[in-house]
Amino acid sequence: MKLLNPLPSSLALAISFSISSLASALFIQDASKSTFSQLLAKNSLVLTAFTSKNIDSLSAFNENFRAAAEFKTEVEDLKIKTPFVTIDCAGADSEEEDLCKKYDVNDYPTVRLLRRKESGDGGGEGEVEVERYRGKRTSEAIHTFALFSSLPPLTGPIPPSSLPSFKHLSPTSTIILAYLRPDQPQLVETLRAVAERHHRDFAFGYTTDMASADAEGLAMPSVVCYRNVDGDNRVLNGHFGDEDLEGLVGMCGEEGVVGEFSERRVGEWMARDKLSVYIFLPLSSSSVSTPSSLRHALTPLAKKLAQYVKVGLADAIEYSPMATNFGLQTSNWPALAVHAPLNDQVFLYNQDKQITAEAVETMLMTILEGRAIAGQMFGEEAPEKERGDGDGYAGRRGMESSGAAGEEGRSHDEL
Repeated sequence: MKLLNPLPSSLALAISFSISSLASALFIQDASKSTFSQLLAKNSLVLTAFTSKNIDSLSAFNENFRAAAEFKTEVEDLKIKTPFVTIDCAGADSEEEDLCKKYDVNDYPTVRLLRRKESGDGGGEGEVEVERYRGKRTSEAIHTFALFSSLPPLTGPIPPSSLPSFKHLSPTSTIILAYLRPDQPQLVETLRAVAERHHRDFAFGYTTDMASADAEGLAMPSVVCYRNVDGDNRVLNGHFGDEDLEGLVGMCGEEGVVGEFSERRVGEWMARDKLSVYIFLPLSSSSVSTPSSLRHALTPLAKKLAQYVKVGLADAIEYSPMATNFGLQTSNWPALAVHAPLNDQVFLYNQDKQITAEAVETMLMTILEGRAIAGQMFGEEAPEKERGDGDGYAGRRGMESSGAAGEEGRSHDEL
């Protein structure tokens, strides 16, 4: 395991990103048929949300889509020029309804990326390819999809001044960056082939700057997977082939040890040989920094105790009844509760205290060592019993009546 040497944040903020495809995004609401045609003629990419502004249940999605167009990243220059357009499929305008029919939209909201190909003779507008977006409907996820789509499959060679910006394209993006010597064109082509297959989900790039590799404590060649979502980076050292890179990509795409709770996967959270740690916060409306900072803070602890504990974030809006059943107040997020499926005991973390890795580790070790009382409150001022007898019950299992509506020092793990 190697430790990255972090660049000063002030330096990263001062970097100007040089990739020409990144500029200010444009948001157009309820585009008419003629406006939409003009956008397709003038732009190689158009990200389109087929939705309705008259249906209350879609208001959150509509706001998220607008926010995606206005999304501010850590580096202000990282804005994209891909237009973000909404089409009202249930409005009074028949032209917009015709567009929904043209693109075979039967259910909404749905997001589609329209990519215009140049005509074969180079004479302008050509065929339009349609790609369905199947990711999360959060502003950051939609923004990242548009950002990755605007980049070439492989970016490089990236100059040293642009590396900090490329590695932090967005707060939850996954970046695969190769550090290669200039005399290794065959490795570039191997990287390019893998990037062609996976560039919708990851941003691929390479640099030939030896000083940048040295600053990271890496030999050349090396490939690093930067997981901005949780900082659980991975590194592939030495010469590599297609199969090696596919293995790295597979590991990078796995859910982190601090995952996300879903009622569809409730069985994973009811394993009797593990504690389940739930961190409730409004995932769909929270600023990206909150869940990201929690994942960064708790990932080392979750890896350390992975044999005994499962940790995840739960949407406080969707699973509000579940949080209430655990005994949490639903007006103070983020909030943490620990459930022991073996005996159905629940333990709470003081909601008025900041969630820190140190305090959570103390809480979990107390429970694992059998020194906690069911329903015990942990936190800075919480009492700790020297030897708990395990009696008492002060919390109900959250799943029973959740009523849920639906469903940088950073370390590298070497492969």
